[in-house]
Formats: sequence, C-alpha cells, structure tokens
Amino acid sequence: MSAAVIIGASHAGVQAAASLRQAGWQEPVILLSAEKDYPYHRPPLSKGYLAGEKDEEQLLLRAPDFYREQGIELRLEDPATSIDPVARKVVTRSGSFGFEKLLIATGSKARPLPLPGAGAQGTFTLRSMMDARALRDGMRQASAAIIIGGGFIGLEFASTAIRHGLDVTVLEAQPRLLSRSLPAALADFIRDRHVSSGVRFRFGDQVAAFEVSGGRVTGVRLGDGQVLAADLVLVGVGGEAETALAQSIGLDLAAGGIHVDGHGQTSRPGIYALGDTAAFHNAYATAPMRLESVQNAVDQAKSAATHIMGGNAPLVAVPWFWTDQYDLKVQMAGLARPGCTEIVRGDPADGAFSVLQLEGDRLVASYTVNRAADHMASRRLISEAPAVNVALASDASVPLLRAVKAAA
Repeated sequence: MSAAVIIGASHAGVQAAASLRQAGWQEPVILLSAEKDYPYHRPPLSKGYLAGEKDEEQLLLRAPDFYREQGIELRLEDPATSIDPVARKVVTRSGSFGFEKLLIATGSKARPLPLPGAGAQGTFTLRSMMDARALRDGMRQASAAIIIGGGFIGLEFASTAIRHGLDVTVLEAQPRLLSRSLPAALADFIRDRHVSSGVRFRFGDQVAAFEVSGGRVTGVRLGDGQVLAADLVLVGVGGEAETALAQSIGLDLAAGGIHVDGHGQTSRPGIYALGDTAAFHNAYATAPMRLESVQNAVDQAKSAATHIMGGNAPLVAVPWFWTDQYDLKVQMAGLARPGCTEIVRGDPADGAFSVLQLEGDRLVASYTVNRAADHMASRRLISEAPAVNVALASDASVPLLRAVKAAA
C-alpha cells in the first residue's frame, strides 16, 4: 500500500499530514493517535487552559472537519504497537497498515520521579490534555501546591496556581532557575517576579519521598527529613523522548532521541522522525540535539514532507521558543555557546528588556522580555550573521536591526 503513515497526532504529526497534502501527495495519509481527543495545542495547557481562559475547542490544532476534507484518516485511540520495516507495515491496536513512507512523531513523555508515594492521588505531571484535565480538577480542591522542578512548565503552572489562590512552593535542585535555558540575569528576574506574586522557592533541596495518607498526597519529604505540607504536587522535572518503537527496529539514536538528518530522515530510508522525539545536528549547534518546541516540530514536518515529495528543504531555521508567565512574554532565539559576551538591552526595572549573547561580534542567542521587536530582529541577525555594533545593540532606543556594522 502506497500510504504515508504518521505515528503520533502531535504538532509535528498533524503538520506533516497537512504538508504532504499541500505538496501534492495523492496516496492515503493515515494519522495514528494514542489519545481520544482531536489533536490540540499543548503550550496553553499550563497557562490559558488551566486558568480557564481557553476551552478545549479553542485548543484544537485543526477543526475536526479538516481531516475529512483533506483525506487524512485520523485514527483516535489507535496507537502503534509495533513496526515491521521489512514488510513495511505498522501494527496498531485495531489492525495493521502498510506504508510507503513512515513518519514517527511520538513526542516526549514526562520524566518520572520514582520515589516512595509516587502516583498517589493529588500528584500530577503535565504533558497531555488528560493530564491538564486532572490537574485542573485537582486545583479546584487544593489549597497548597508544591512544584518539583523550576523549569518552564513548573513556572508556568506556578503563575497560574498562585493567581488561582493556591499557596505555591517551587523546589529546584539546582542553585538557580533555568540554569540550562536562560542567562542568570533573566532567570533571577523571573524568580523575583514570582516571589513578588507570593511564590516561594527552595533551591538545592532533594526530594526523598511523597508523604501519603489514605491514598492522597499530603506533602513531600526532603532529603534532610523535613516535610513540606501540600495537597497537590506537580512533578515537572523534564521530558524523555518516546523512542521505544524506534529502538525496536534498530533506528540510530542520539541525544536521547531518534537520530535524523536535516530532512528528518532516520537511519532507515523512507522512515522519518519529527518533533520532540527527533535529534538532529542543528545548524546553530555543535552536536546533535533535541529541540522541544512547536516551531521546531512544525519546521521539521514541513521539511520532511518536502523531501518525501522529491524536494530539498533541509531544516535551517533559527531555533526559537517562548514562555508566558504573568504579564511577561519571554522569547528566546538561537543557541548559546560557552564564552559568549553578554549585554543587557533596556532596564529590567521597566519590565521590558533583552539579553543578547555574542560570539565575537556575531549575535548567537537572544532572550527578550516584553520586547517582541527585539526578538524578531534577533532571529534575522542570528540567521544572517552580520557583524553587530555592540554600543548600538546596547542602546534600547536604537532599533536592533540598525545595530549592524557598516560594511568595510
């Protein structure tokens, strides 16, 4: 059967299906989903959805009619259970499907915290709509929340929970927040914004166990024996790529994911991997890496569809990310490297500023708070790599695109 089978109705999976049709793929497109819900946007789960600002219909990636109109066979609650790369078929809960092209877009799952009491009622992770529904219901009954992990999901939930009236404590094992993601000046700014809203932080503490009574969580016990009371605990200690199917057929792995080239193709011709589960040698990195972002998932899906249709559009886009917390829109572009020069553009006291990182006189990464124009300009400067005038780039009154050195 000359079908394109896509495993995972994620951002990447849905975009791949749409892009194949847009590029002229005439054969069947089969989109397999393990979930019962129509494919949805995931970033709002920790923000607008939990806050009650967005309902489930507003989160849909595409209207339900889209799949029928585009001839995309969306199979809900029908996850792939195995792949036969020789016979070129995928086995699912309901049967099997032959494929000419296979795209694996299985995403990532929450990293577990295998400690005593894990899984008790009142303990949550946040990766899916099902998780978000359960957490939203838990918030309605809770008074005190502990968040294990000061990453983006944990901090986004903290900003929602504190506004919901919960007492909120964030436990971060590292000495500061977001040490692998943001410069210290920006991470400290975000911490202070949370503190001013009533969130408490504890750094360097190790969690030893969940305290449980009657099957419900009542708090967490730290490594030093201290117990912190809570009736809701969110575990947000990162994600792991879903690679079980890939490993079962011997696909090459890298950086915790499925190793792919610039088109998303794996070590087996005709089999692609996209989104959170894929590891590739990004043009702005020095080694293969996974990028967990909507932008990357969409770009990889478009690149793979183009390649399947005989085109050549390797992924070269500048990586970018964002997080919304309170009234802060934090946007990141590029990838930092060791030894960069760092400049602050604007005054953090005003609630709008940028942190720029340069390698020599080339911009390689930027981090902006409520300065969308700086973010968009940064993406262009990182991509085109002109020499930057540091003095002009440091002056927030000068548009960033004008901070380019004149050609000699």
